[in-house]
Amino acid sequence: MSKTIAITKDVLRYLEGFISEKGREPADIQEFILWTTEQVFSEDLHDQSYHQDGNTDMELAYLLVMQGRHFKLYCKDILHDTAISSPDEYSFLYHLSLAESYRKMELIHIHMLEGPSGIEVIKRLLRKGLISEFDDAEDKRAKRVRITEAGRALVSSLVPQMQTVYEKMGGEMTLREKLHAIFFLKSLNEYHDKEGKN
Repeated sequence: MSKTIAITKDVLRYLEGFISEKGREPADIQEFILWTTEQVFSEDLHDQSYHQDGNTDMELAYLLVMQGRHFKLYCKDILHDTAISSPDEYSFLYHLSLAESYRKMELIHIHMLEGPSGIEVIKRLLRKGLISEFDDAEDKRAKRVRITEAGRALVSSLVPQMQTVYEKMGGEMTLREKLHAIFFLKSLNEYHDKEGKN
């Protein structure tokens, strides 16, 4: 019974910590469990870590960059015998396969590319006949793009192969570890989205 009381006190302490940090109660038990896991995990790592704060930030940034490079290498193996050659080209096509059309700059912003780089991706897809462009009915200065039948067929053929890339990116992580990673990375992504708008 004493252990149960101790655990209950710990849960209440973490609940108070959640409310203090977020300024609200948890939306559901899943949000509270994920947040609590983050706190316990962070406390455990802090006890075991020999890194200085600056080195920890540098290591985190380095590892995040390396994940992007691993992703590009895996994609290169999948795409080398196809009409496209980069993850950006595949992602543009995939997004267009899910919508009727996009304005060019809208599609570029979704992928967080600089204008000239995104335009080059679109030009390559246009030259290969994988997308087509047309005038925007609401803004005559803007152009919209849509996927062609050839583009749609290419995406359909690549989806199963790209799924193997996504699985590789998760390595040998368990489902629980992947959910924790998603939780942490979403929080990080939200921070950078806000920073980018300032």
